[in-house]
Amino acid sequence: MLKARSISTALMLLILLSLSCGGDGSVVSNEEGGNSDFPKVIRMIESTTNFTEDDLKAIGWKAQKDFLLDYPGATTAKWGFLNAAEVGVLIYPTAEDAKTLGVAAAEVQTFHNEVGEAPGDGTMDRTSCQSAGWQSAVKEINHGSSKVSASYLGPEKDSDIPPSQKMPCPVRVPTYNDYTVIGNLVMMCEGDDGKPLEPSTNCKELEKWLTK
Repeated sequence: MLKARSISTALMLLILLSLSCGGDGSVVSNEEGGNSDFPKVIRMIESTTNFTEDDLKAIGWKAQKDFLLDYPGATTAKWGFLNAAEVGVLIYPTAEDAKTLGVAAAEVQTFHNEVGEAPGDGTMDRTSCQSAGWQSAVKEINHGSSKVSASYLGPEKDSDIPPSQKMPCPVRVPTYNDYTVIGNLVMMCEGDDGKPLEPSTNCKELEKWLTK
């Protein structure tokens, strides 16, 4: 189960009401992103369309694997790539579920602590390594029958890591920084060029691509 930072509907509404508006209809959150040094852009787009995985594949999304953690209410919970950057996709039965359950999940998966790092409490599914040039350096890990979040794995623990990634990972950061909610779909986005804190064209242009 998604745990630790599950957020109630009332709190989600309070968060959304407290966000400052961006020039493109987006909202910029400093509170839930950690602090003003690590803002994230949240886009809440009204739509009556129920989007599917096929709709995302039609705009170029290449699904990879299911998330390791559980996402209550989601009918799809996968990560993959769009325009060479990683995106996480959560699809719900209704837009209302996406605005509540989906926003709660996205807040957890895009959370930065006060110094910009990913939390180490097992609630984050995808993390990236700062020492790898801000490129995604993630690996799924299993301990016996229990599944844990996908995280960077130290090279001393895995001989299969490519030589270019054989380096320590002193700082883990969330892979996703921004997210967009449109209809029943939540997309969480890595920044352009695979850099977590760069702006995300995928999250910015998602509405245009899905509705053209």
